Amino acid sequence: MKKAAFWAAFCGTLLLLTGAYGAELKSAEELAAALQAKIGKAFDIPTTFSSDVLTAEQRDTRAIIFKSGTDWNDPDSIVWSWDPKETLPEDQAKWYGNISECKPNGDCGEVLVAASSGGVARIRVSDKKLIFYGLAGGNAHSIAVLPDGNVVSASSTGAFLALFAVPKSNETDGATEPTPICKKYPLVGAHGVVWDAKRKILWALGSAEIAGYEYGGTKDAPELNEIYRAKLEGTARNGHDLWPAPGYDALMTTGVGVNVFDPNERKFYSVSPMRAVKSLSLSPEGVPLMQRAVEEWWSETIFYGDDKDSAVGTYSGARFYKARWFVPNKFSGE
Repeated sequence: MKKAAFWAAFCGTLLLLTGAYGAELKSAEELAAALQAKIGKAFDIPTTFSSDVLTAEQRDTRAIIFKSGTDWNDPDSIVWSWDPKETLPEDQAKWYGNISECKPNGDCGEVLVAASSGGVARIRVSDKKLIFYGLAGGNAHSIAVLPDGNVVSASSTGAFLALFAVPKSNETDGATEPTPICKKYPLVGAHGVVWDAKRKILWALGSAEIAGYEYGGTKDAPELNEIYRAKLEGTARNGHDLWPAPGYDALMTTGVGVNVFDPNERKFYSVSPMRAVKSLSLSPEGVPLMQRAVEEWWSETIFYGDDKDSAVGTYSGARFYKARWFVPNKFSGE
C-alpha cells in the first residue's frame, strides 16, 4: 500500500468536501433531476479527480481502492486493498467469499464490507485492523454502522436484517473474535441498509419494499422498531442498492431502474429505466459512477453511466460487484 499517496489524496478529498457538505443540502427532486441529466446521456467526463474508487471485487475476494484517472491494470493504481485471507484464519476468511458490498464509513477512516458467503466487517483503513466482524449468513448484501458503533446488515436470500451488539472495546483494541447476531428482523430480499442521522432512522431496501426503523434499546441490548414500510412500485421494484449522494438530502436506489427516494416525503422519483445497475454513487462534483452487470452479475469495468458506456476503470478479468466513490458519508453522521 502506498500510504503517502493514499493519505495525500484522502486529505485533498476532505478539503473539497468541506465545501460540498457545508452548504444547505439539496432536495431529492433536485438529485433526481441531476441524475436524469447524466445517466444514459452525453456529459463531459472530468480529466482530473478528487476521489478514488472503492470496489468489491469477487474474482480475488478483495475490497480494492483504485486511484482515479489511472490504468487499473497497473499495480501502482491500487492505493489500498483488503484480503480476508491475510487477516483471518481460513475457516473465517471463507465467510467473505464473493464480496457483495463495499462502503466508506464516516469520514473514510473505515471500509465496510458484506459478502454473499455471509460475512460482514468494519475495517480500519490506516492499519486494516478489524473493528468488527461477524457471520450474518443468508447472502449478506449490505451493512451499516449505527450511532453507538453497533452494526446492522441485510441478507437477501435469508430475507432479514441482522443486528449486532459490537463490544465497545473494539473501537480502540480491534475485534479479537467475531460478534454474534443479537436479533433478526424480516425483510424479503433485503439488499440495502443506510443510517439516516438527520431523522434517526435506519432505511432498509428489500426486493419488494422499503422500510424504516427507529433504533433503541442499549448498546449491549439494541433494538430496531419498524415505523414505516411501503411497497416498491415501477422502476423501484427489485430493490438492490441504497446509497446517499454528497450534498443532497436523499437516497439513490437501483432495481428495475434507477430512482431517488425522498426521506422527507417518503416517495420515489424515477430517474432512468437502466437495468442491471448493481450500485450507484455520486462524486462531490456530481459525477455518477456505477457498477452495471455485463456478465451475469459482474463486470470487469466500472462505468460513468453515460450514453457511451465510458469507463471509470477496467481491471482485466475482475468480477466487480459494487463500486463507490471513496468519499465521506455525511448522510449517516460524522
